[in-house]
Amino acid sequence: SHGLGILGASMIIIGVSTYSTRKRMRTLWNLGKLSHWLEFHIFLCLLGPVLVTFHTTFKAGGVAAISLWTMLSVASSGIIGRFLYSQIPKNLQGNELTATQITRELDRLRAQLSSSSLGERITKTIYESFEALPKPQGIGDAVRMFIKLVAVRRHIRQLVHGIIASKIHTRQAAHELQSTAMAFASLIQKSLVLNQAGKLFYYWHAVHIPFTIIMFITLAAHVIVTVVLGYKWMFYRGNVG
Repeated sequence: SHGLGILGASMIIIGVSTYSTRKRMRTLWNLGKLSHWLEFHIFLCLLGPVLVTFHTTFKAGGVAAISLWTMLSVASSGIIGRFLYSQIPKNLQGNELTATQITRELDRLRAQLSSSSLGERITKTIYESFEALPKPQGIGDAVRMFIKLVAVRRHIRQLVHGIIASKIHTRQAAHELQSTAMAFASLIQKSLVLNQAGKLFYYWHAVHIPFTIIMFITLAAHVIVTVVLGYKWMFYRGNVG
């Protein structure tokens, strides 16, 4: 399992370093969508821990145990972070939208829908669905709101599909109208939870980043201890007899 540990740790290092570099270096901002880099980061940083876990043969102690559990904590918190990140409105390049940009995009989608009486009916239906949601006052309310929004989005999709199916029989026109309506609903949803998502994202960073640092420190310590104790490269074959 020596090779699995090396491969898994390398995948984690590459996944973290490439995404972090792309996100922080302004000269690389035009190098592909940030969302694609994030997906690459998530892929490597989920597969890597799986390989490292098999490397341990499900037994670990000392520094290796600390490194293992911090790695699993980072991977688990990354899944939560991915959900929070998806709630933040972004442009086509994957960069976060400002409040002005969100308002401008909402106006554009609303104008596109309101060009027909059917679109106006759909717009009214979407607004009414979101108006029923209570405004969150704290972190607990924000978490409950996230959960409720999943049901609201599903409800809106069903309502919009029903309205379009009863009035439009051309598949392409129906698809275009529904895509615009759901994009409008999605942006309203994200604008409603923007402040709450930002707060939760802040607290998430306060956990995710320190655990990542601890993971790399203990990983380095584990490698140093392994080398000091005389373990060799997995393909090394010493003299026999």
